[in-house]
Amino acid sequence: MRLSQASDFALRILMATGQSDEAQTVAKLTTQLGLAQSHVMKIVAQLARGGYLETTRGRGGGIRLATAPEAIRLGDVVRLMEPDLGVVACLRPQPTTCAFLPRCALKGAMARASEAFLDSLNTETLASILVGTQMAELQKEY
Repeated sequence: MRLSQASDFALRILMATGQSDEAQTVAKLTTQLGLAQSHVMKIVAQLARGGYLETTRGRGGGIRLATAPEAIRLGDVVRLMEPDLGVVACLRPQPTTCAFLPRCALKGAMARASEAFLDSLNTETLASILVGTQMAELQKEY
């Protein structure tokens, strides 16, 4: 299974936010994670709509976790970020043609595999991965 960059970036943003006691900013996350500002803005907004981040404008504002890291399950974050987890065409929302539909055992097997993947991710929380994670020092180029 392959996840989009949005899921990868969302998990990184949550990790960076969860490692800091200070409120983050889009600019700080952009620099710290080496991501495009437009990506960070879009993903922060989506994570905030999903209830994972809270954002406050103005002085003293910033980006913070909206819930405890122990309550943020990785599989749930991936479900939020991935609009289409269909690993085969018949699991995607768009109509498809297949010689084996509607009676195809592959469709069920792939659906179960996708669920098993997300269930496996849900055994981990943001808190559990933060324990073994440390931000690397960015190399300065001269």
